[in-house]
Amino acid sequence: MSEQLKALYQLQLIDLDLDKNKKAKAALDDGSAKKQQVERIRAQAAEADRLLNEAITEQRDKELNVNAIEEKKKQIQDKMYSGKVGSPKELQNMQEEVAMLDRQRGKLEERILELMDIIEERKTVAAKAAEILKQSEEKLDAYLAKLAENNRILTKNIEILSHRRESAASHVDAGLLKRYESLQSRIGVLAVGKIEGSQCGGCRTGLTPYQIRQAELDKEIVSCENCGRILYKEKH
Repeated sequence: MSEQLKALYQLQLIDLDLDKNKKAKAALDDGSAKKQQVERIRAQAAEADRLLNEAITEQRDKELNVNAIEEKKKQIQDKMYSGKVGSPKELQNMQEEVAMLDRQRGKLEERILELMDIIEERKTVAAKAAEILKQSEEKLDAYLAKLAENNRILTKNIEILSHRRESAASHVDAGLLKRYESLQSRIGVLAVGKIEGSQCGGCRTGLTPYQIRQAELDKEIVSCENCGRILYKEKH
């Protein structure tokens, strides 16, 4: 019986290690929260770029409008000074139109100056947002690479331990193995309580001298009266 219990205890050590690796793999953070954070930062960077481009486009449009006004003003002035305008009223109207164009140009140029400051500010914001995004993406890439490596290691460990378990289980009597696995389904992986001093190694409850003696005699399977675990007394 001692050899069977020893084989069963060795099987449990493998099961504990296997369970530890499975739980570690299940607990791996897939990075979803980090990915969402990067997406939020990416959206902020995109919005900063959009606002910058919006200001640049408006400045370009305003400059085109200024050029168009200057061209129109030139055409009117060329006509005014050509000597072909004979009516004082027509000349007055042209002068008023030129004055109106000057006012329009003045407002446009004022806005262009404002936009120049806005663009510089938004360039700074966009550049900072781009740098934050770059750093965030690099951190995410590093995290995902580490995650993949950890997952690979744990998967390999589980594969190796599963093969070891299969081999170790083959050395345990079928009836004892069934009892052990039935206990595991009820109380967890730790179904064998190694006797440590006078305690059950599973629930840490004190054992009676009779229980310890029965385990030492090694004639039958002895269970902890408190938790039901199979007791194992290591031979020295």
